[in-house]
Amino acid sequence: MKLMDLTEREVWASGVFESRDRRRTHGPETMIAGGFERRVSGDSYYWDGLRRGGDPSHPFLVLQYTVSGWGIYQEGGVTHRVEPGMAFLATIPSPHVYQHPSDSQNWSFLYLILLHPYVAQRLIERKKTSGPVFTMPDDGALLTRFLTAFETVHTSGYRDRFAEEQAAFELLVEYERAAHHAAYPRAPREKLLDEARAFAMARLPHPADVAELSETFGMSRSRFSHYFRDVTGLAPAGFLRQVRLEEVTRLLVQSDLKLEAIAVTTGFANANDLCKVFRRYFHLSPGEFRRQMRGG
Repeated sequence: MKLMDLTEREVWASGVFESRDRRRTHGPETMIAGGFERRVSGDSYYWDGLRRGGDPSHPFLVLQYTVSGWGIYQEGGVTHRVEPGMAFLATIPSPHVYQHPSDSQNWSFLYLILLHPYVAQRLIERKKTSGPVFTMPDDGALLTRFLTAFETVHTSGYRDRFAEEQAAFELLVEYERAAHHAAYPRAPREKLLDEARAFAMARLPHPADVAELSETFGMSRSRFSHYFRDVTGLAPAGFLRQVRLEEVTRLLVQSDLKLEAIAVTTGFANANDLCKVFRRYFHLSPGEFRRQMRGG
């Protein structure tokens, strides 16, 4: 990242910006704005989310990332200490407060203002389950997107509104990905999915049954279904069907088997049954999928 090397975080905090605020204001067509601020002991810095203006019917978001020092973010009766590497997502307007407390020596941070209406609504919905404060690891894709957007806003700007909208959506997707992985940690999730996938593949051409899979984990079907969803975010029956459909797509592309043979091989009753499920899942027929993937 040309604008900010995270291994030089202290340099940013100690004067790259000559102790001045740097911010890019926004006009009526802007989708992403932002700035950098450094607050030191004795500064008055207090934001009340209900006293900053804004239209409740058209909210926007502030995504603020701590570079050094620390500050406080309060929402829903919970107080968070926001330290280096941490960020918060604030909806404007909404009942929240963030401030630089008197016992913090300094608080240096970058922020983006996200004004795209659809992006804002998606972020607000995700924030309901993931919470307002989170970590952005130095090597994470979310921080990379954040810094790329920040650099673009403060240097060349976006070449047109389409590039700016693309950047807003890329940031949204990486935030949602990070929130999903935080809720469903990759190691236990991938392990459970791999075990369920192996179970399903070992039983072809018969369709795998959730009750049978539950028994291998020593659980009732109901308990296992809740466990599987808690760990992976998926329903076990849907995932087992997905595994079979993945095998169908492989055979469509890599073999010349007729559809009836593929159906029997992957545990479907017949070609019609396979076509019905395949179309519902992929929104095209198996034959159309084969032609498209083979370029003919």
